[in-house]
Amino acid sequence: EQEQEEDVRQLHKIFEKLEMADQIVLCRTARLLPEACSNLWLATRRRLDFRTLQQEMPLEDQRNHLLGHMMTHFKCVYFVADQLQENLNTLERAGVKSLTAVQRVELLMSGKGRPGTDHPPPQPQPQPQPMPSNSSVDIAPRGMAQWPLHALPKLMRNVRRLKAMCHVQVHFIEHFAHLELLILYGSISQTALTGIFERCQQLERLFLKYSHLSHLNLKAMRNCPKLRDLSVPVGLFARQRDFLMELNHLHLLELTHCGRNVKLTLESLRFIVSRRSGWLEQIQLDCQCFTDPNWMLDVGLERCHRLRGLVLVNCSFGNREISELGMPSVQKYIALNSCHDLKEYQVLDMVRSCPGLRELYLIDCPQLSWKLLQGICRIRKRENLSYPITVVLGKCPELRQDYQNMVGRALPPPPSPIQIPLPLLSFQFSNYWCFKVAFIRIERIQGENQTIEDMQLFFYQNF
Repeated sequence: EQEQEEDVRQLHKIFEKLEMADQIVLCRTARLLPEACSNLWLATRRRLDFRTLQQEMPLEDQRNHLLGHMMTHFKCVYFVADQLQENLNTLERAGVKSLTAVQRVELLMSGKGRPGTDHPPPQPQPQPQPMPSNSSVDIAPRGMAQWPLHALPKLMRNVRRLKAMCHVQVHFIEHFAHLELLILYGSISQTALTGIFERCQQLERLFLKYSHLSHLNLKAMRNCPKLRDLSVPVGLFARQRDFLMELNHLHLLELTHCGRNVKLTLESLRFIVSRRSGWLEQIQLDCQCFTDPNWMLDVGLERCHRLRGLVLVNCSFGNREISELGMPSVQKYIALNSCHDLKEYQVLDMVRSCPGLRELYLIDCPQLSWKLLQGICRIRKRENLSYPITVVLGKCPELRQDYQNMVGRALPPPPSPIQIPLPLLSFQFSNYWCFKVAFIRIERIQGENQTIEDMQLFFYQNF
């Protein structure tokens, strides 16, 4: 009776907030309310987020009801890693023994427990001696209890995507037999990583984002036949580069923390180009750490003769001829973002050296004017191709203003010939430009473009 009285009081509080018309509707359709709630939760509550669960439902019986009703329907779970045992206790009190439908899991950290990327994980006292590159000694960071992690594979046996912001020192990830994507922002022990390579046969994408991982040995990675996308710190790549270049099934290789050691970054890129120049399909680079414009020449980038796409961010070209810098010939698209010293004659040289180029992205390049568009149009007219070049503009104020001053009637946007994550919106074409659409089309970026960081190298499949 006491519980029933409490339920009546809670219901009364809810009814007080409703208009009379809404109260009548609920009264007349009360028998349908459980089904309506169930349908609404199935549509809107497929994600279980322990960061906000208690704030949204402060009473335990509320949380227990939702968790018990939705335990076979949750698709995604956000745990607070340094409060993981409390999260598991919440599930246990609700009678949840398994979350079989969950396919995506994120282990996030509360603000006070987030692992940094500027320093290695704390070491137990006394401080150990520096480890050699082939050491298998595990680093044991503090900050959170590791033992609750063992409960996760039994709780969620069908996980396919796992992201962990915490340090991982115990063997639990390897028990996710269906794991396809793994993103680690903290450190990981050698034995735990080896276990993943040996048992996660479905793993396709692995991103090791922590900076201090140079001690790891990746050779057990050959046991992952489906692995195609890999991200590692440049220091780890430098130690494992011969082995990694033997992985013929790699499609994406990302090198991170490049700004920490510019010399090592250039050496790594030079090594990749020397071994796989003919199989590089696309290159994306944040060039902020490269102070010398000759870096492309130094690494031999011009040897990449099959390159379909090139994205350069924060690249300094100096007042140099493009032919002197060793820039490669590109088949499909070039994107230049935040290249603040880029001159018109340099862009025209790029277009001349890349016959048949389909798209040119110019973003935050303030020294360009409308004369560049005229020059590109003349070049493409001489090439006599069956398709125009599409020039995509963003944050080029002078070029945009000059172009808008000539705006006249509108033309429909052309279809984009490549899949690139930049939302586009067609400019209006003046009468002057509408007669040149066979050679050049102008578009502009709507909203923010995707930020490129560090280095991404895409290889042709089965190289």
